[in-house]
Amino acid sequence: MIGVIFLALLAHLSYAGNDLTGALGSRLLSAARMALYAWLCGLVLILLSAPFLFRGTISLQPLIVNVILAFLMAIAYPTFLYTLQHGNATINGVIAGTFPIWVVILSLIFFDETLFLSQTVAIVIIFIGAILSSLHLTNKTRLHNLFSKYSLLALLVSVLWGIYFAFIRYPIEQYGWFEASAITQLAATAFSVVLLLPLVRHAQPLKFKISQLKWPLLNGATGFSGGLAYNLALTLGASSIVAPIAGSYPGLYAVASYYVFKETLTKIQLTGVILVLLGVIMLSLVSV
Repeated sequence: MIGVIFLALLAHLSYAGNDLTGALGSRLLSAARMALYAWLCGLVLILLSAPFLFRGTISLQPLIVNVILAFLMAIAYPTFLYTLQHGNATINGVIAGTFPIWVVILSLIFFDETLFLSQTVAIVIIFIGAILSSLHLTNKTRLHNLFSKYSLLALLVSVLWGIYFAFIRYPIEQYGWFEASAITQLAATAFSVVLLLPLVRHAQPLKFKISQLKWPLLNGATGFSGGLAYNLALTLGASSIVAPIAGSYPGLYAVASYYVFKETLTKIQLTGVILVLLGVIMLSLVSV
């Protein structure tokens, strides 16, 4: 159990760093450029690691599942960076970070894991917090624009990440934790080249600076370390334990992004952020 917690905490720190570097990089380079460059950086790290870690035999059915999940990641990550680039990075980062609730629910349904009352309470708290933090209320707010489109996109990202992190367990069980990570990286990078390269080519040109590469490099490295730690943890413990601990990073991310981006929150949104953080932390504690 100590090994599971250690790896989940490593994923926790990696994902917090990944989100923060993603927010900084997307605002400098654009979401499409940042996502594409980060996937390419992660691919280099996977290829460098493969001779030492790749040991399994790949079978067709889990491979198909793995590739489908990689496609979801290829859609979710640039969408997430888009919400950080144009919306409130603190709020949208916290909303997207609610993905552990979907992992727990899907693991309960498809992998026969047990959901306790305390976990149910934590999930309800996260749901309420996500709704409140998504609300964009002012004196002139109308019913049809209560929710920011960026917060709704962040919620979509949360669902897509939840599906990925729940079902990646199947390929891991079939042919190994590194093999699942490698296939995700290869397929998601390929999908990203097809989907994002046209957007990058038609985007406004940027004056290239070597210093700009630090964000995709850091983002690719933290995504690489987080993904490996999460997948390895799943070989030692249940998804309903690993995901809440790894996914409790929004608290760390929220504090860092609040000070980095100096973004203002309404009282309702701040209440929602606090509820999400408390709910995720509670879910991680009661799942151990």
